[in-house]
Amino acid sequence: MTRRIKFSHIIGTALANRYWQIADDFGAPMRAIRLKVVQTPQFNAFPDIVTQGNLEQGLRILDGRFVIGSQILDVGAHGDPWSNPAPSERYARRLHSFFWLDDLASIVTDKRYLRKKPGQDMRARERARYLVERWVAVYGDWNRYAWQPDILTHRVYYWLKNWNILLSGETDGKSTEQPDINLVKQLKRLRLSYKRVSPGLSKFKAAATIVIAGACIESLKSGFLDRGLDWLDDEIEKQILLDGGHASRNVDTTIQLLEILMVTDSALEAAGISGSPDIRRAIDRIVPFVSFMCAPDGGTFSFNGSGIGQVKPIRELVARARVKARQFGVAPNSKYQRLERNDTVLFMDAGSSPDRPYDFEAHLAPLAFELANNAGRLIVNCGWNADQPSGWHEAVRATSAHSTLILDGANAGDILAPGFARRVLGDAIVRDAGPVTSSRKEEENGIWLEGVHEGYRKQYGLAHRRRIYMDHRGRDIRGEDSLFVPLGDSPVRNDEIPFEIRFHLHPDVKVTLAQDENSALLIQPGKTGWRFRTDAGPLKLEKSVYLAKGNKPRRTEQLVIYGRAYGDSDGQTKSNRVRWSLKRMGEIDAF
Repeated sequence: MTRRIKFSHIIGTALANRYWQIADDFGAPMRAIRLKVVQTPQFNAFPDIVTQGNLEQGLRILDGRFVIGSQILDVGAHGDPWSNPAPSERYARRLHSFFWLDDLASIVTDKRYLRKKPGQDMRARERARYLVERWVAVYGDWNRYAWQPDILTHRVYYWLKNWNILLSGETDGKSTEQPDINLVKQLKRLRLSYKRVSPGLSKFKAAATIVIAGACIESLKSGFLDRGLDWLDDEIEKQILLDGGHASRNVDTTIQLLEILMVTDSALEAAGISGSPDIRRAIDRIVPFVSFMCAPDGGTFSFNGSGIGQVKPIRELVARARVKARQFGVAPNSKYQRLERNDTVLFMDAGSSPDRPYDFEAHLAPLAFELANNAGRLIVNCGWNADQPSGWHEAVRATSAHSTLILDGANAGDILAPGFARRVLGDAIVRDAGPVTSSRKEEENGIWLEGVHEGYRKQYGLAHRRRIYMDHRGRDIRGEDSLFVPLGDSPVRNDEIPFEIRFHLHPDVKVTLAQDENSALLIQPGKTGWRFRTDAGPLKLEKSVYLAKGNKPRRTEQLVIYGRAYGDSDGQTKSNRVRWSLKRMGEIDAF
C-alpha cells in the first residue's frame, strides 16, 4: 500500500481555502464591477433535451415537496424553499445546485403522462420559472454559500440545460433582476473562479458549462467558447480513461459525464459550431463502457460509490448517443473484469484505489464481485448512492461491506481519519487498497479469472489471491480464496490470523443455511435456485444492508465463511485456502 497525501498538501490547501474565503468576504466592490451585465442576453441556440430526471420527483415538486435523499422540505404548492431552513447542509447543497430541474423537465418530456394529464407541462414550466425567480430575488446578488464554485457550477449547468424547455418565457416581473441577466452574471463568476472548482465531476461540468454558454448566448461567445473548449479538452484527457471509464472508477460519474458531453455536443451542433473532436471521441468511448458496467436488469453494478442507477434513463441515454456498443470482458484502464455466459454475469473489481484527487467516493474493495442473471441480482456489495443517509457513507466504503475476503477485520486500505486533514481535503484515501493484478483465460468450456491484491502485505505480510471459474453455460461457478506470503518476501508473523469471506446477498434473495454449516440454498425471484457450498467453514448467515438503490438502507443477509490463516503460508495449506461454489439447482456438487 502506498501513502498518497503529504502534510505540505494539507497545509497548502488549508491556506488556499482561507485566502479565497477572505477574498470573497472583502471583494464585493470589485465583484460588482466584474460581474456587471450591460445588456439582456440573447440565446441563439439551445442544447437538446437530454433529461435524467424522475417523473415522480417532479410531481412532488409541483405539490411543494422537495424530497432530496431521505429528507423532505414541504413548502406547499405555491411556496418556495429559499426562505425556509434546509434540513441539512448536504440537503442545501443539492437544493441550490438545481439538479431537480431535470425532474420538472421529465414532466414536460413524458408524452404518455401528458396524454393522461394534459396541462401538467405548463404547470411544470410555471413552477420552474417561479422557483428560479425566487432564488434570484433571495440569492441572486451574492451569497457566499450559494455562490461557491461547485454549487455555482451545478446550478448554471442545469439552468442552461433546461432553459428552453422550462425557463424561457415571460417572468412575473417581481424579481429585482431578470433570471437571464442573473444567469450571465453567474456564468461570469464561474469563468473567473474556474480554477477553484473541485477536481472531478464538478470541474468537468464547469468546463462544459462554459462551452455551452459560449455556444448558446451570443454576447458570451468571444469570452467563453474557445476558453471553455480548451478547458474541456484538458478535462477529457485527465478524467476519461482510454477504455471509457472515469478516473474515479465510479460508473455513476461516468454516466453523468456522458450526459454532460451529449448536452455540450448538441449545443455546439445547434449553434453551427464544429467544436472539438475530442468530445465526440469521448462519447464513443464512454457508451460501450456504460454497457459493460450494466447487469442483466439494465442497472449498473455497484462499485466505488455507484448505485444501480435508473434503468430507463440509462437506456435512453445510451440509445440517444447512437454509438454501437462493442462487447468486451475486461476494462484494462478502469480495472474491472466481467465474466458472462448466457444470462449469468459475474463482475469483479480488479483494481486498486483511484488516483488522487478522484478518490473521494472510492471503496476499499479489491477483488470484490457481484453476480446477477435474468432472475435478478444474487451476490452484491452493500453499495451506495447519493440519496442514502450520509451517516452510512464511510461504513459502506469499508472492505467488509463487499463480497470479498477480509483479514483480521481490517480494511485493505485506509481512508483519511476524522480530523483537521479530513476537514481540509475531504474523505480521501490515504493508503491504496492494493496494488492489484488480474488475468483471465477464456476456453471453450468456460472462463478462468485470477486476481491478486497486496492491501494486507505491509501489516500482515500476506497477499490475497482470488480465482474464479464460470462454465460455458453460466450455471457452475467455482471460487478459491487464498492468503500467501508473496514470493521473495519474509513472513511478517507466523501465528494464526483470523479472516472471513463475505458474500452479501441481494434483499430479494431468500436463503436457508444447511445444518452442516458448509452449504446454503439461495432462491431468487421466480424460484431460481442456487446451491452455495464451501470446503471450509464454519459458514454462517448474518445480517447485512443494501444501499445501492433507494433512499434508505434495506435489510438483507450475507453468507460468511470464517477461518484462521497462518502468516507464513504459501497459500496451499488448508488453513490458508478456501474453496467455494455456486451452482444452479440440479447441478453436480462441487465437493
